[in-house]
Amino acid sequence: MTRYYKVPSDPSSYRPDDPNSYTYVDGYGFTPPPPILTERRLLQRYSNGLGFSILLYFILTAFVPFLILWGCAVFRPAIRIYGNQVLASSSIIQLVNLLSSVICLFLPFFLFVLLSHVPLRIAFPLRRFSSSLCVPCVFVSLAVSVVGVVSSSLLGNLLSLFSLTPHTSLYLPEETGARVLFGLQLCLIAPLVEEFVFRGMIFQSMRRFGDSFALILSAILFAMFHGNLVQAPNAFLMGLVIGYFVLYSGSLWVGVIIHMVNNILSFAMDLIGTVLPAEYQAVFTLCIFAFYLISGLAALLLLVRKYPNMFMFIRSTTLSTERIKYRVAFSSVTMVFALILLSAIIIQNMIA
Repeated sequence: MTRYYKVPSDPSSYRPDDPNSYTYVDGYGFTPPPPILTERRLLQRYSNGLGFSILLYFILTAFVPFLILWGCAVFRPAIRIYGNQVLASSSIIQLVNLLSSVICLFLPFFLFVLLSHVPLRIAFPLRRFSSSLCVPCVFVSLAVSVVGVVSSSLLGNLLSLFSLTPHTSLYLPEETGARVLFGLQLCLIAPLVEEFVFRGMIFQSMRRFGDSFALILSAILFAMFHGNLVQAPNAFLMGLVIGYFVLYSGSLWVGVIIHMVNNILSFAMDLIGTVLPAEYQAVFTLCIFAFYLISGLAALLLLVRKYPNMFMFIRSTTLSTERIKYRVAFSSVTMVFALILLSAIIIQNMIA
């Protein structure tokens, strides 16, 4: 039975003894819990939903690739599956990786959006954008990526002092078909899906609790999903920058373009590095990074001049402080389990 308290005093000075219960006030009847408590409960529900989506992602990654392989085996009898062992061409394996990565990442968070009753037009802002805004944003993001790469390199050197060497290099398939699929996944599919998930469904859904809170939360999850501690600084910075430009432009397409350009150029640098003599690789990388920094600084000055209010955050109107919101978000039950699994993958990558 619900408890209640009889409060005969002036309702204007109402402060409940137990904020988790309803209180009876003369002339007002039963009053609900205070708005700040309702906001925290809603944030906890959303956080549990995100945590459940992450756990569902791990569950799907355990069996979806094998389901796709079984489906491919129906049309390609040459494919053999023996328990956890698969006998197939590298092109088939790469195709399975591409399809399973899309399904496993997109489906759980799309389910979160549906169950949270977030309108799709809110979760996926796809308004038209100006090229005069998008192009400078791309160059600013490339400049930030240099800071991220340097930070990641410094972190990698620090970890090496403790004999920890996380795997950071990309495996480039040797077969032509597999290499094409790998490039397609890295340069087109991954940026599209990741932007729709992290800067779309996660970021846009959490904006009701404050833009800065949603921006940092989505960037943290984006960094942890990379599963690599060395790549985390770069992923976190890029998540912040891309998220901010999506916020300002109001279009996910800006984030998709920035992400695609960054991945395409990184992939191109890796390919050039495989054919460039070793003595020229460092000089080549320094020249590219210098171009990124100079063009990024010029683009930043152009944005500040053309959009004077671009880098002015609107103050959050939420009732809870930022510290309390992070505490509530990262202490929900499913989110705790999700963070433990993500951290375990990062640790496993360092000691494997």
